[in-house]
Amino acid sequence: MCAFFGGYGMLTFEELMEKNGVFKDMNVLSPHYVPEVLPHREEEIETLMKTVTPALKNTKPKNMFLYGKTGTGKTCSTKIVMDKFNAMNRNAVMRYMNCRIYDSRYKIIFRIVNEVCKDDAKMGYPLSKLYESMLEWVEKNNMHMIVALDEIDMVNDVDDLVYTMTRINDELEKGSVSIIGISNRLHFKEKLDPRSKSALYEKEVMFKPYNATHLYEIVKQRSASAFVKDGIDDAALRMAAAIAARETGDARYALKLVHKAGIIANEEGDSKVTEKHVESARRSVDDDLIVEAITTLPQHEQIALYGISLLQIKGSSYKRLGDEGQDVFMSGEVYESYAKACKSLSVTPRSARWFSEYLHDLDMLGLIALTSSGKGTRGQTRFIKLAYDAEKIKSIVEKIFS
Repeated sequence: MCAFFGGYGMLTFEELMEKNGVFKDMNVLSPHYVPEVLPHREEEIETLMKTVTPALKNTKPKNMFLYGKTGTGKTCSTKIVMDKFNAMNRNAVMRYMNCRIYDSRYKIIFRIVNEVCKDDAKMGYPLSKLYESMLEWVEKNNMHMIVALDEIDMVNDVDDLVYTMTRINDELEKGSVSIIGISNRLHFKEKLDPRSKSALYEKEVMFKPYNATHLYEIVKQRSASAFVKDGIDDAALRMAAAIAARETGDARYALKLVHKAGIIANEEGDSKVTEKHVESARRSVDDDLIVEAITTLPQHEQIALYGISLLQIKGSSYKRLGDEGQDVFMSGEVYESYAKACKSLSVTPRSARWFSEYLHDLDMLGLIALTSSGKGTRGQTRFIKLAYDAEKIKSIVEKIFS
């Protein structure tokens, strides 16, 4: 076997590493990459900078809330501002946390104490001790600390977190603690108690979806660094931008299309990415995004989607609605299906009011379509339609709960 690998012209890892094909640096297309300049978010970045600047002047800045659909530049804008802010090297520090990972008040404060305050706390320390450590560090160093909490809606005890992180300022004689909450969910505000809402929403910034022109300029900027010279057609960039604008206005989607198209071009031995590669990439990227969208949903929204998929598969018990063979369901029967799905998964269903919020979120994410009841239908019933294949959704959710 060793003789085979050594003597018959088998490629080495060194040779494979040199074969980049159309790519120069594909990492530039990653959703985690932070460019120095973010096109068409200058105004939002300026607002962010103006809001946090008081901390550099030894004054507590306002808490902020950033919201908008996925891929509209919220996280990237925050990280750009954070890098500039921390480079000022004052008695002020800004830190970013992904609440999909740090999803409770305890985990967030534990990480602050260990990584920001540099206190070697151990997991299992009482929350009160962690709180005192944070308070002592801020006051002793006259530090103005800003914590950016991405996907803050994923925090299980978000009201307690907001209360704790804002209440600490009442006990500080020097320094301050402020929050930047970031969420894809436009209705998140309605889920907070009045105290948390008042504290978190001192300043709001909405990030609107990008249009095709914006997305083209974004993918063109990144592609200049990601691909070798003449490695991608301008028509391919325009196509990726147009598809993303039509679907979601999501820059991540456009960048994923371009990235996947480059991989396909390499696999097919082509020296340039063209429109045919983007078209081929679209099917794969769409599937990836559906899986990502569902797996990152809160539990009850996953179950709500699962309940709708089951209803779609078995068919409506009411008079068939909709056209072109696509079932459209009434909100009442969808809630019943959700409640049954909760029972089968040993999860306590939430109230119809909460369920209505879940439907709003799923609609905003493009996973379902909500329409108002039409003429001849009594009450305020809404119609719900799945945006994707029911069997595919059912399979994804069942894997999550398996």
